Amino acid sequence: MRVIVIGAGLAGLTATAVLRGAGCEVTLVEAGPRPGGRARTVTEPFTNGQYAESGGEWVDTCHHRMLDLLDFYGLERLGDGEQWTTIRHWLFREGRLFSPADLLDIEPRLNEELAEFDRIVENAMAGITDPGRPQDHPDAATVDSQSLADVADRAGLGELALFFKRRNAQGEFAAEPEQVSLLFVAQQRVNAARHSGGDEVRAHRVAGGLRRLTTAMAAEQADVLSLDERLLAVDQRADHASVRTTRRSMIADFVVLTCALPPLRSVRFTPDLPRSLHDAVHELGYGTVTKTAVQFPHRSWPVGYATTAGPLQRVYEPTRDQPGDSGILMSYCGGSSGHEWARLTERERIERATEEFGAMYAIENEAVGGFSRAWSTEPRFGGSYAVYQPGQVTRFWEVLRQPFGRVWLAGEHVATTTGYLEGAVESGQAVAQAILSQ
Repeated sequence: MRVIVIGAGLAGLTATAVLRGAGCEVTLVEAGPRPGGRARTVTEPFTNGQYAESGGEWVDTCHHRMLDLLDFYGLERLGDGEQWTTIRHWLFREGRLFSPADLLDIEPRLNEELAEFDRIVENAMAGITDPGRPQDHPDAATVDSQSLADVADRAGLGELALFFKRRNAQGEFAAEPEQVSLLFVAQQRVNAARHSGGDEVRAHRVAGGLRRLTTAMAAEQADVLSLDERLLAVDQRADHASVRTTRRSMIADFVVLTCALPPLRSVRFTPDLPRSLHDAVHELGYGTVTKTAVQFPHRSWPVGYATTAGPLQRVYEPTRDQPGDSGILMSYCGGSSGHEWARLTERERIERATEEFGAMYAIENEAVGGFSRAWSTEPRFGGSYAVYQPGQVTRFWEVLRQPFGRVWLAGEHVATTTGYLEGAVESGQAVAQAILSQ
């Protein structure tokens, strides 16, 4: 069986490994100059051997496929991990850092309001028996038509609770609350609960960076991997599919498209994509994460993830479990702020973040260097990761997960664990197994 896999991110590398392990003849094509997709570990211009992730970063304790991969390649997780909560360790606004205890002095009903918001989401979760099929929810159309902004309205959130839930949407889904389907959120929550088995979920970074994983996986496929080769067209016939790239034409029994959907919008398909699939490819929402990291020679800030009322949105230290006196601060911006930051040059973003970090933590030493990546401006990705907007689960969930003749889609956007490294691996495994069962 001959298979062409487009995209050498985690989904493409996983699908290639499974297919080749079963004896298939596979060609793996990557449009960029390096494998790994949205997993990118940055080491320069940082000093003291420190690094930060400009893309995917976290492996949760319920991400069993990723944990299996880390074990297989002998890679360790760093530290105790993060436990995500609506209220982070710190809130920075009006020139002051507030602890969670301080916030209750400002808004005594804060926890009750947040609990009411979560109760509405839990009610939506109750209708999902299979997280792989949220469209089977008994009231799917109604729940899917609602957004997280609608939930906030129903919960009667005050100013502070509304702020935190907005930051949550911008951080978790890289979108504004009105751009996120309640049915999608319910599906994600049910899926995470099922895989965690009720245990506490903590998120970990990978020791040495994710590039250690993607480099090891790509090395095993080096003899079939081609870089800097972009997909132009896919032509299907009764007994085969042909692929045309910027370098060559190839014929195969099946084609697996593991790249993000935005670059597929310029690919010519013959025959044309069915209308429902065309709409899904062209309309599915994508987050707008802009990550900006700056290294300072001394760590002079308090430990803990912070939320800000300013343009930085979320601030954390990716070097928390790395050795050395120096440290890196990261700003994670999604939604409208992600778009606003993307309009600046990388240098402007670094300068602005450096200034904001300094004001936030009274940092007096000069920055060593930094980077900024705006995923919404990257043509090979068009965004950070998928976010199903109101009405899109019932319209797009199933059609994206079905083959179009000899063409299959893979990637986090067609996984049950959408938006995560785990989802990319999940989808690569699932599509490869589906092809092998033909």
